[in-house]
Formats: sequence, structure tokens, C-alpha cells
Amino acid sequence: GSKEKSISGERARGAMSAATARRCAGRLASPRRASSHRALHHDVRPHVRPWMRVPTDGWLLRDFLREALYNRDDGYFANASSPPVGAMSAPIPFHALLGQEDYARTLARRYDALASQWLTPVEIFKPHYARAVARHILRAHRAELDAPLDDDGEKERRRGRRRVGATPLRIYELGGGTGTCAAGILAHIRDDDPEVFASTEYVGVEISPTLAKMQRETVRRELGDDVNIVIGGVNGGGGKGGG
Repeated sequence: GSKEKSISGERARGAMSAATARRCAGRLASPRRASSHRALHHDVRPHVRPWMRVPTDGWLLRDFLREALYNRDDGYFANASSPPVGAMSAPIPFHALLGQEDYARTLARRYDALASQWLTPVEIFKPHYARAVARHILRAHRAELDAPLDDDGEKERRRGRRRVGATPLRIYELGGGTGTCAAGILAHIRDDDPEVFASTEYVGVEISPTLAKMQRETVRRELGDDVNIVIGGVNGGGGKGGG
């Protein structure tokens, strides 16, 4: 009756059908999905993976996406041999480009060299993107330290903390890709304000063990071990990149 229809309608709004979930899972889980242009011209019919066996009444979208993206066996971001997020060995020389078409050609060549990987904006526009973010972070941090206080005792305690560098700057990044953003932000803070850099702690929250490892390696390669950075997976694990 009407009650059954109401329950059915709520399920339809909150969950996908099993057939829809399997269809979407096959497309999203394929590494070829990293290049949408290639995927459109390639009929991929992957085998049914264990996590694709969904209940007959469907899945909640959030559960499906978690498995499709982060399943430790064959999720989109779990491919240790070929992670979907790419990194460029050298930044694009924007000062030498001759306009929009030259930029498009240059970027296309970078993508061709990466095969199926894709680039984040912070990678494409490095180091400028990360530096812009770092400048904002430093301004906000300094403004907080210099904010007027009514309590004279708190003012004295704040001055004392600033003198010994004991007011840490703590930065959190959720999903740090290959570590380019973390390395760029920390490098700018180191060069612009060594005193703040000495007490900076960078915390990377990363659900993919493969990308977490890449982030630690990138930061260590760019800044050495003299940096306080902790990058770990949401489901456990992780490690320090230095300090």
C-alpha cells in the first residue's frame, strides 16, 4: 500500500540500485577513468571485484564512493604501481609562454608524458599556487599573534611565547596529492619567516597509503629532514617526514 511506496521512495533517494552501483563501479574503478577523453572512446568491461557485490537493495552513495576510490585492493587511489595523481619533474615556464594557445600546447605535452595520470592545479601552477596559499597562511598567523588583547597577563604570555618561538603554526591538509602543495607551502614559510618555520607543524591527512608515502618523499626531497611534518592515513599508519 501507501506505506510500502513511501519506504520504497526513501530507499530510492538514499541508495543506488545494485545494477546502477555495479555499472558505476566498473567505470570509476578502471585506471582508464583518470583520462576521461580516453575512457569515452574505450568500452571497458572489467570483471566484478569482490567489493562490487552490493546488497540487493542497493548502497548508500557515500559507501559506494569510499569503496570505489579507496578500497585497499583495487580502489582508484590504491594503485601503488601507477597512482592516478601525477607530478611534473619541472614547473611550466610561464614567463616564456606566448599566450593561451602556447600554454595549452605545453600542458598537453605534459599530460602526454604522464599517460593516464592527471595533474592538480597546485602541480600545474607550481610553485606559484602553493606560495599564494602560504602567504595567506602567514598573514593569518601573524594577525592572530598581533591581535589586541584586554588581558595584560595574556599579552605578556603571548610576548614570551613569540620570543622563544613557542607559538606553533599548525597546518592541516586533507588529501595532499603527491606532496607538491605541502613542499611549496613549507618552502615559502622557511624562506619568508625562518622563525615561524622553526615552530611550524604540517599535518597531512591522507586516506591513500600510496599517496601518503609520495607526500613524505616529496617533502623530504625538497626540504630535507629539517621540517616537522606528519602524514598519515585516515585508517591508520603514517609517519614523519622529518624533524
